[in-house]
Amino acid sequence: MPRPSTNDTPLPAAAVLWLNFVIGIGHFLVLFNTGAYLPMIPHVAGSLGVNLAFIDWTQSNFFLAMALAFPTASLWVSRFGETRSLLMAFAGFALAAVACAATHDYGTFLAARMVQGYAGGLTIPLSLALILRHYAADRRHIGLTLWGLAAITPFTLGPALGGWITDNLGWRALFWLDAPVALLTALLLHALTPPARSPCPQEPIHWPGIAALMTTLLALQSALNLSEVADWLRTPRIVGLLALSVAAAVTFLLLSRQTAYPLLDIGLLKRRNFLIAGAALCLTAFWFQGLLALYVVQFQVLFGYSAWRAGLLLLPMAIFSKFTSIITHRVVHRIDPRLLATVALLGLSATSLWVSSYDRTASFTALLWPQALTGVFLGLLFPPFAAIALSGLQGARELRAAAFLNLLRTSGQALGIPALTVIWLRRRALHLHFLGEAAPFTTSAQQRATHDLAAQGLPPARAAAQIGTTIAHHAGMIAFNEIFYLGALAFALLAALPMLAGRSLFAEPDAHIDLAIAELVEP
Repeated sequence: MPRPSTNDTPLPAAAVLWLNFVIGIGHFLVLFNTGAYLPMIPHVAGSLGVNLAFIDWTQSNFFLAMALAFPTASLWVSRFGETRSLLMAFAGFALAAVACAATHDYGTFLAARMVQGYAGGLTIPLSLALILRHYAADRRHIGLTLWGLAAITPFTLGPALGGWITDNLGWRALFWLDAPVALLTALLLHALTPPARSPCPQEPIHWPGIAALMTTLLALQSALNLSEVADWLRTPRIVGLLALSVAAAVTFLLLSRQTAYPLLDIGLLKRRNFLIAGAALCLTAFWFQGLLALYVVQFQVLFGYSAWRAGLLLLPMAIFSKFTSIITHRVVHRIDPRLLATVALLGLSATSLWVSSYDRTASFTALLWPQALTGVFLGLLFPPFAAIALSGLQGARELRAAAFLNLLRTSGQALGIPALTVIWLRRRALHLHFLGEAAPFTTSAQQRATHDLAAQGLPPARAAAQIGTTIAHHAGMIAFNEIFYLGALAFALLAALPMLAGRSLFAEPDAHIDLAIAELVEP
């Protein structure tokens, strides 16, 4: 998005502090929702009466809509300015939350989640632009520091509090809470921020580019979503969606080269550092978010964890990641970012391998340790990625690069959820087949187990059902470990990518702005 106007008279100190507080509330709310909803997924599926695979779409499409918000934020700013755009974004977030809370129809819920994701995505860059416009130059570092701190707590508390809300108040309570907080934030912003004195530049809207980008991402996302309930490449609809996505991507690239106002700065892909860091960021987000969603959902569905306990499993990861990120931001200018990124990816590979070694008897306490270590390496990862990708950039182009990186990151998150779920489902079906049907010794073992359970007083039908449930759980556990083993391999291979980049240059003269822009790239 373009750098905001600096022609406005800065607000008084008291008003600025109130502005920071209000923006912090809104920032907290949006980022809190990205984590709090995750442990709610099985409960939403049961409440709406649909297959769990369809509810996965409400999270993956949420991230996809958020991805589309970053490159299109500048269009809203050029028409309405930072303040009005931010007000409309919070109002849209609130209305979508009401729709999510009130509806019992899956289609309506899915659409409302996408609107909420897009509106929430808009608030992130717009809130930064508003702070940059209303802070005096000598106090701008205070506002940017507070803005960055507002991003630490929500994801840290999101999964655990979301699980508690689900178990004690019901999942709809999250959305009923969203609506008044978002509306209050919008009203306070309206009262605290005067309109911009200078008109915003009118940048032509490149509608063909918007249509091509949306088609690319939506078709690809829909193909992956449908693969959870269909037979992947044997389904003509999925093949057609993949072909449409490829055609739309090529069209988008061609259109972007022919217009003076492209939606994305495609020229950034010619910069080796941006290309490497962007690709690594997207693939890392793909694997990490896919593993994270599988972890939280399956620990409830497969292993019987409550939403609260499943959310607590992520608490050490979230806490350590944010504190490590703060430290990494301070040292990334002194230590080669390529080395930091490589170490972080190798660390994620090691922790994924650790998780893949557990079985159903693992204690809750034992499961917390790999998550704490994952948080350390996760916090070490994103600042170096931002430093590599934004190397040598400053001003408006650095902001455009951050928007591009956010599109890549959130798209990777959106695509990773259904993709890894599909792999898990297929591996689970394979193991279920061999454990339950294929081998003669397995059949005889089942017969002995049925006889033993019958001797304990269970009727034969109930004994057989219990054995079938045990086999299904065991097949799911084997597939679960295999996915994390694949994740370990993927992170290990990705660790080689940062070393292919050149040395990083920190060109932004204002270090606090540089830090805030880098923080935009982090989840």
